[in-house]
Amino acid sequence: MANLSLNTNSFYDSTSSFNVTLAILYSLIVVIGLLGNCFVITIVGKTRSMITPTNILLVNVAFADIISLIWCPIPLAINLSGKHVSGRAADLICKFFTGYAVTCLTVSVTYQSLVVLALERYYAIVKPFKQPLVASNKSMYYIVGTIWVMAIMSSLPGFIFSEYDEQSRRCLDPWSLEKACKIKWLSVLTAVSSAFFSGCVFFCYFQILKGIFINRTVCSAETASSLHAAMNEKRKLAITSFTVTLTYYLCYVPFLTFEIYISFQSYAAILENYEVLYKAYRIVGFIMYVNSCLNPFFYGFQSSSYRRHFKRIFLNIQPMEGINMFTR
Repeated sequence: MANLSLNTNSFYDSTSSFNVTLAILYSLIVVIGLLGNCFVITIVGKTRSMITPTNILLVNVAFADIISLIWCPIPLAINLSGKHVSGRAADLICKFFTGYAVTCLTVSVTYQSLVVLALERYYAIVKPFKQPLVASNKSMYYIVGTIWVMAIMSSLPGFIFSEYDEQSRRCLDPWSLEKACKIKWLSVLTAVSSAFFSGCVFFCYFQILKGIFINRTVCSAETASSLHAAMNEKRKLAITSFTVTLTYYLCYVPFLTFEIYISFQSYAAILENYEVLYKAYRIVGFIMYVNSCLNPFFYGFQSSSYRRHFKRIFLNIQPMEGINMFTR
C-alpha cells in the first residue's frame, strides 16, 4: 500500500501530454481571466454612475476571480516541478499556496455573492415597491464584508486539513484523491448547503423570468411611454444575472459531484483506479476555474453600459450617454 501511494506522485510531476496540455490551458484562462476581471473592476471604479448595488456585487465576484486565477497555477506548477519545500515551513506553504484552501475561500465568496445577487435582483425587479434587500451602496459594502467573513469561516477546514505529506512529497488538501475519502463529511456538508442556497437562487430567478416572460407583471407599474424600454432593460438584467449564476453552477457542479463520488470510495479503490481518477480530478478542477475566466464576458460584454464605458476609459472614445444596464 505504501509503494502504491508513493507511485501516485509520478502522475503529478510527469511532463506527459495530458499535464502539458493542462498547463497551457490554465495559462490561457489565467491571462484572459485576469484581463477581463481587471477591466470590469476598472470600469466600475472609474465610473460613478456604475457604482450600484448590483455592480458592487459583480466587482466582488471579479475580485474573487482574480485571486482564484492568481493562485490556481501555483499547485500545478509546483507539482510539475516535483519540488516542494519540506520541513517546518511545508505545512504553512501548503495551506496558503500549494493547496487549494485559498480557492475554497474565493469560490465561497463567489457563490455567496451570486446568492445575494439573486435576492437583490428579485426585490429590485419583482417586488420594487416593497422594502428592498439592499437599500443603498453603503449597505451593500457591509454585505460584501459579511460575505468575506462567512467565506473565511466556511473555508477553515480547507486550511486546517491541508498538510504536506512526506511520503508522496505533495501538499494534500481535503479535496485531494488521497484525503477526500477520509474527510467525506466535508463534501456532504458542502453539497447540502449548496443545495439549500441553490433552491433560493433558482426560486428568485424563476420568479423574475416568470414575471418578465410569462405573466408580464414586472413592469406593470411603468407608464405606457416607458414600458417597452423598461421591459427590455429588465429582460437584459434578468438574463445576464441568470447567465452568470447558471455558468457558475455548470462549472462548479462537476467538481462537487466528483468530490462526493470519491468521498464514498475506499482508499484501495482510489489507488486501484488512480490514473483515471487523477485525470478526472484535473479536468473537473480546470472546468471550475474556467468560470473565473468567463464571468467578465457575460456581464461585461453583454452590457451596453460596460461596453460604452470600456470605450471611454481604454479607447478614449466619448460615446453618447445611454441607459445604465445595472441600475435598480
